[in-house]
Amino acid sequence: MMRIASLVTLIAVLAGCSERPPFGTFRAGLTPEVVATVDNELLYIGVEGLSTESTVQPAERIDGVINWRTVDNSSEIATRNGLIVATRSLGNDLMSADVAGSVAALQGRDGGEYYPRFHTLLDGEYQPQFTSYQCIIENREAEPLAILDRTYSAIRLDEVCTTPGKTVTNTYWVDRDGGMLRSRQWIGEDVQYIQTERLK
Repeated sequence: MMRIASLVTLIAVLAGCSERPPFGTFRAGLTPEVVATVDNELLYIGVEGLSTESTVQPAERIDGVINWRTVDNSSEIATRNGLIVATRSLGNDLMSADVAGSVAALQGRDGGEYYPRFHTLLDGEYQPQFTSYQCIIENREAEPLAILDRTYSAIRLDEVCTTPGKTVTNTYWVDRDGGMLRSRQWIGEDVQYIQTERLK
């Protein structure tokens, strides 16, 4: 059972501000002491296009996909191997994503070649909109990563994905076992990038 008093207090303080605090303020408030009050796994998410931040916890696991929900169950993201494959209640949501090529690349099985990635979003009229990318890992190097009061021996990977008229870069920091520690992943034009960070 999760003890959420500190997180609820932090959210309430931010909500009480007359203006929305700068993006990153919520993450800055997630100190080791605050995170220590949580018994469950905890993932930070920052939605750059909406300038919103929250923490999410695993609600269910189905066939290798983890559904993460906010404390108030108002929003959700789904991940496979740390890669975002769906969002809910963010507006113009990512309904699904085929990230098999990205998973293989993170595990070093891409062979340095291009691979496809597919996103399905809903447009303003709730119609599915399909986007196909060609992606390649352009950088893979060791990089120490500090999260809260711990430093990891991480590997940083930059995944460059191109579709006609647009190029985006997803950045991943993984541990030696391939587990996702931190990421910045492109979702779509409205949501833009979502940042994730594994807090515990």
